[in-house]
Amino acid sequence: MAEEYTQITRQAPFIEERVEKLLASIFGGGGLKGLAETPTEVPAYEVAGLSPLQIQAMERAQAGLGAYQPYLEAAGSTIGTGLGALEAATKTLDPSQISTFMDPYQQEVTQQALAEFDRQAQMAQSQAASEAIQAGAFGGGREGVQRAELGRNLQQVKSQRIFEDLSRNFLQAQQAQQRTAQQLGSVGAQTLQAAQAQAGLGELGQQLSGQDINRLLGLGSMQQQFGYSGPGGFMPGQAQLDAARQTTLAQQKEPFERIAFASDILRGVPSSQITYAQTPAPSTFQQIAGLGIAGLGALGGIGGGSISGGISSLQNFFR
Repeated sequence: MAEEYTQITRQAPFIEERVEKLLASIFGGGGLKGLAETPTEVPAYEVAGLSPLQIQAMERAQAGLGAYQPYLEAAGSTIGTGLGALEAATKTLDPSQISTFMDPYQQEVTQQALAEFDRQAQMAQSQAASEAIQAGAFGGGREGVQRAELGRNLQQVKSQRIFEDLSRNFLQAQQAQQRTAQQLGSVGAQTLQAAQAQAGLGELGQQLSGQDINRLLGLGSMQQQFGYSGPGGFMPGQAQLDAARQTTLAQQKEPFERIAFASDILRGVPSSQITYAQTPAPSTFQQIAGLGIAGLGALGGIGGGSISGGISSLQNFFR
């Protein structure tokens, strides 16, 4: 008939005692709440506000919006003036405008010259007539030929003078027209360059303002990140706020980490168990087997391994 026996596996008493204390610290007991029943206040996330330099950068950026507009308006007006000068230069070169540059006094000068020619011709004819009378040839063919020659020469000289005066006046007018057109064109080109410079000043001012704003934003971001000294004292930055929150979370987590460490120890680092067995009186075979096991234990003791040593070390750890 097979023999029956009951085997109960339990941990060492001091281990069971520590387990009970560990569970009580977690879940409570004896009217006291454990860690699992005690709520912890999770620190809120905080965002660092804008730093003074960032605010200043925003204000400057807002104030600088459209700052280039007066320069563009001035440049537009100047461009209109320059284009007007170029258009006037083009119109000036129109051949139909040559009369505008002709000397208005040229005709009067010519008329005076022609009158002088007539006077001198009259004097010459009078002298020729006197000479003919003295020679007794007045009214003769020779005197008539001489009078006709004087008249023909007079008309030739007068025509030549009129042609020269008109030609000279036209040439001077043409040169004056070209000079005026060149001057207007030069003024127009210079005016357009001035307009370009005005627009460039506006653009340059906007760029320089943007660079200043970017520098302020960069410095302000550093203030926002690492804090700054203000009128009310040091103002923490995002780095300080995040560090403070992480510190609080670490402090709240620390008890649970100790409990987890203790739990790992109790679950087998190191591991220690005591086995209690209830069996009938041992048979001869069992006694022989027991002696063999004892011998193996002795060999283990000689080799330096000891269960009791591990248990005592664990007891010293929890004391």
